[in-house]
Amino acid sequence: MVQLTGQPLRAAFERQPIMLQLDALVSSRPLPHNVISSKKFLQILASISTVGLVEPVIVARIADDESKFRILDGRLRVEAVRRLSSTEVLCLVATDDEAYTYNKHISRLTPAQDARMIAKAIERGVPRERIALVLGIDIGTVKRRAELLDGICREAATLLADKACPATTFNTLKRMRPLRQLQAVELMCGQGNFTSAFARAIVAATPPEQLEENQGTRKKSENEVMTQLAKLERELATLQATVAQTDERYGIEHLHLTVSVAYVATLVNNEHVSRWLNERHPDFAAQFETISKDARDARSASNSNVSRSKNFRHVGGETAQPPR
Repeated sequence: MVQLTGQPLRAAFERQPIMLQLDALVSSRPLPHNVISSKKFLQILASISTVGLVEPVIVARIADDESKFRILDGRLRVEAVRRLSSTEVLCLVATDDEAYTYNKHISRLTPAQDARMIAKAIERGVPRERIALVLGIDIGTVKRRAELLDGICREAATLLADKACPATTFNTLKRMRPLRQLQAVELMCGQGNFTSAFARAIVAATPPEQLEENQGTRKKSENEVMTQLAKLERELATLQATVAQTDERYGIEHLHLTVSVAYVATLVNNEHVSRWLNERHPDFAAQFETISKDARDARSASNSNVSRSKNFRHVGGETAQPPR
């Protein structure tokens, strides 16, 4: 058995969380003026006031002042605790004074995950009123979220588990039978489009026998079909305009790149410039040489094709000279 040797991994946090006074916490930047009235802050405030602090605040020691700690993650939690008239908060002390990990890599619940979490809490006996208080929403919203996945087949729900799919899209999918739901979800995942408008367009193109009758399905009237066709025509016109703009921009950018490549090739062919680059910036010189070589190869291939098309033609599988 091979024994691994080396230095042990350094712990990312101190072993035990500690209670710190709010006055000892320092933020690297002030809170935005409108964050106190935001929905996110009000939900955090409601959660802490109902069940307490679930996730400790992440802080780091300040080297110049041992009595102070810099907040790495949890500024809103600290402000919520302060507004609840508390003077201390539970903190985890990080060994690295960096906030990138906490501010840039954030896992957020998707609507499907949120619905599954609420449904499981209700199954385990948690009152709807308490869930509403913790999340800062009304009881009707709790009921709607708990029933969000009712009527969605298991395969489709699995595909949408980690997708930012709005609740209106789930309601639209419920109008279709399970097999058609799965086809619609696969189409939405392939297009990366989970809007309710796209889901309604799929429903409009669904045969009546693939729709759920118990969802209040009715025959599509002529006005509904015309409305859906008009919407599709508008979307097609927008797509065509976007493609035309992309084609025009592509031509201009291709011209700029061609001119730039020719200029780079001219510089590389200059003996003094090439020597200076190799002495001062060898990495740039290698890249420029690669660009110049690719441009020469492409130009040689283009000239070869043009020359071949001018001098030869294929007749009955044989190569012959054109008449002069």
